[in-house]
Amino acid sequence: MAIEIGNLPAFDQTPVVGIGLAVPFISSATSGSDSLFSINYTTSEQIKSNMINYFLSGRGERVFNPNFGSRVKEFLFIQDEEQSLNTLKKYLEDEIKLIFPVVKLKEIKISSSNNSFPILEVQIFYSVFTSLNEFIELNIPL
Repeated sequence: MAIEIGNLPAFDQTPVVGIGLAVPFISSATSGSDSLFSINYTTSEQIKSNMINYFLSGRGERVFNPNFGSRVKEFLFIQDEEQSLNTLKKYLEDEIKLIFPVVKLKEIKISSSNNSFPILEVQIFYSVFTSLNEFIELNIPL
């Protein structure tokens, strides 16, 4: 386990050491970097990538880790839209508290658009350690 110095994790003391892969997995070889993928160098960046990966992975998608992933896609087929959005918001709050305990959740905004291509839009506003305002926007096609 890392030793925390004040509000800054020990991993963030030397930001030249990569601690994980960035999401989306875009090759940084085209930008002149030596690495094949983009690397996260701070804990808050890696937590953001982990949250995106977790919520966009369905439960049971990983072969050797069937409990990894969220059940967000299951909420897409509930008939009562108002109730399903409130249930989804509560589910996201509970999952973040359980899976990502270092995240201080500020607000979750959920909306659905029924344009020519229906999309469920989820915005999660949070803070981690010394970062004040971080957010994730997930666009899930219906």
